[in-house]
Amino acid sequence: MLHASVVGAAWWHVSGGLLLGGHPGALAVALGRLVGLLVSSAVLLQLTLVSRLPWIEASVGCDRLFRWHRRLGFVIGSVILAHPTLLVFGYARRHHTSLSDQFMEIVRNWPYVWLAVIAMVVIVGAATLSTPILRRRLTYEAWHVSHLAMYAAVGFALLHQFNGAELTGQRWLAWYWVALYAFTIGCVAVFRAGRPILGFARHRFRIDKIVRESDDVCSVYLTGRRLDRFTFRSGQYANVAFLSKGLWAPHPFSFSAAPNGQFVRVSVKAVGDFTRRIHELTPGTAALIEGPLGRFTASTSRRDKYLMVAGGIGITPIRALIESLVGAHRDIVLLYAVRTARDLVFASELRRLTPDCHFILSQSDDVTDGHEHGRIDAVMLARLVPDARDREVFVCGPPPMMQAVIDTLRAAQIRGTQIHYERFA
Repeated sequence: MLHASVVGAAWWHVSGGLLLGGHPGALAVALGRLVGLLVSSAVLLQLTLVSRLPWIEASVGCDRLFRWHRRLGFVIGSVILAHPTLLVFGYARRHHTSLSDQFMEIVRNWPYVWLAVIAMVVIVGAATLSTPILRRRLTYEAWHVSHLAMYAAVGFALLHQFNGAELTGQRWLAWYWVALYAFTIGCVAVFRAGRPILGFARHRFRIDKIVRESDDVCSVYLTGRRLDRFTFRSGQYANVAFLSKGLWAPHPFSFSAAPNGQFVRVSVKAVGDFTRRIHELTPGTAALIEGPLGRFTASTSRRDKYLMVAGGIGITPIRALIESLVGAHRDIVLLYAVRTARDLVFASELRRLTPDCHFILSQSDDVTDGHEHGRIDAVMLARLVPDARDREVFVCGPPPMMQAVIDTLRAAQIRGTQIHYERFA
């Protein structure tokens, strides 16, 4: 409410007289200025959502934050074009000139407008590249670079905004926006950059060994100093960057082993250029860890009985959760769905941790070693876990599989407060 009032005051300061004067194009200019203020506010909110502020992430969850971030990004990428369009149109009417001449006049003579144009192109480009049809064709690294360019775009837009009419002559208003930008950029600097660097300085994370778990999954064991002070909860994940050529971009990986004070383990499935090169890393390679992140943990669970449902590489946080809960003497049932027996990860570890685990193969009729065949549906759930309604349920896997399982659980009258999941995709 306070920010909305300030935006309204800033807008009326420069647009009120224009509107009351009834000049040609006044409404378009006023709306253009208002759009500029709203876009600036949305960009600040956008950065805050992904700044890793602990209290926001813990209360909302990373998956929901990223959904809000993505949707807001599309809105910004679309609406930002209205800012220059309305201003050019309004001033062209006021000065009785062509749109092209008015545009060139603004770019040549208004302070830092050419930087604002670059910022607009970068923001629209990043939003466009994040659309599903294009995002699927990009490597993670290319997408990551496009988003890093957003920080430069924010800086360019900042110079333009602080030399705009909305803040000129209003010192209190200028300091208000300075404080907003300082807070937002400070959060990004401290939690996105500062925390991983500080963590490395404290723990000196390095690769100890790499173990192949299946044809396309390997586990990276990280060691370091004072790992007993590196705190995380089973089920959480981190953005990990390996200080090796071509592998510097941070990628999100779940911890696949519970905290133990001796090593940190993340397990990676080869699905892209980066992950396919993980096995090329050598012991001693340094790593930066941004995290822990996520709230896919048992910290809010109210029962002593658990049902774990995993699909594919979704077994990684589930495996860490099981290890912690077994140590606390909880009753655990595991349903682990994969395509074939060759896709199973941690099979021997899971059998050791809990005897009540069921491996479910969707593309194989191999029922040896007690493997189930098919998909997790209401019939299978009732047969394998007849007391499912009395259990806390954790679900992790590919989005379609997760949604199908969640629908099955709800149809079995398992309350939503018992079902825990994060959409890591």
